[in-house]
Amino acid sequence: MRLWGAQTGALHFTLDGNTYPILAVACSPIGQQIASGGEDETVRLWDSQNGTLSRTLSSHTGYVRSVTYSPNGLQIASGSDDQTVRLWDAQTGALCRTLSGHTDYVRSVVYSPDGQQIASGSDVKTVRLWDAQTGTLGSTLSGHTGYVCSVVYSPNGQQIASGSEDRTVLLWDVKTGALSSTLSGHSGVVNSVTYSPNGKLIASGSDDKTVRLWGLDSGQCLVVLGGLQDRVNAIAWLNDASFVIGCNDRSVSTWRVAKEEDEIRVCLHWRSGPSKLLLTNASIQGVRGLSEMNARLFQQQQQEL
Repeated sequence: MRLWGAQTGALHFTLDGNTYPILAVACSPIGQQIASGGEDETVRLWDSQNGTLSRTLSSHTGYVRSVTYSPNGLQIASGSDDQTVRLWDAQTGALCRTLSGHTDYVRSVVYSPDGQQIASGSDVKTVRLWDAQTGTLGSTLSGHTGYVCSVVYSPNGQQIASGSEDRTVLLWDVKTGALSSTLSGHSGVVNSVTYSPNGKLIASGSDDKTVRLWGLDSGQCLVVLGGLQDRVNAIAWLNDASFVIGCNDRSVSTWRVAKEEDEIRVCLHWRSGPSKLLLTNASIQGVRGLSEMNARLFQQQQQEL
């Protein structure tokens, strides 16, 4: 596992100690700690300042596919192939509670912004909402026709977005559990969905090697970022004007978002790896909303290659 400077792209250090693939990573909102989950069926806690392993949390009996911190950073939730969500004390590593009810792999777990609720998505094609304090099951959101890969709350906590094998992003009303909108356009599994911090945009990444930016008010796709070399596994917003993506080709890249008049434009900021490999085989035509500067960068890279 590697830690990178979000603004500079510089590699800070590598966290060693995992002998099995890592499937999920989360950073504590209060700093100092990173949690990872993987095929060794454990949750590992790391010191983010020096990269040392501090604790290994063992209780799951299947791959750990999702880890997330509560908003106050005091608790960790993990979702696993053992069909459970487990809640851990982030400081002591003690198991606090096990949420049971899913009947297949749990691929995504997330806390609501106020920390009172937990949402989990699974291969049963549903999203389940749990009381974070008692562990009781509240609503079950049904509408997807494929397994649920990614679940996220809007910044105000009133809406949930879920990405699925069925190639769609569904938007749900948290209070009523009603399906409010379907975002269609991807041609592959939607692996990651996330809201911008101001709640105005949703970014989704897919097996179709694209990232799409959606306007929350309109429900329309505003930008299609194509030309990527492999499927998009993860997306995270750094702020309202930039996001980072991780692809299956082992690359990490950050992109800047700007609004010019009525158009949203996306510019590459940095990408891990040698500069000669930057956007190899990328297609200018595969990107809508690309700035003129970055279009020239695409052309230059193509000529050099």
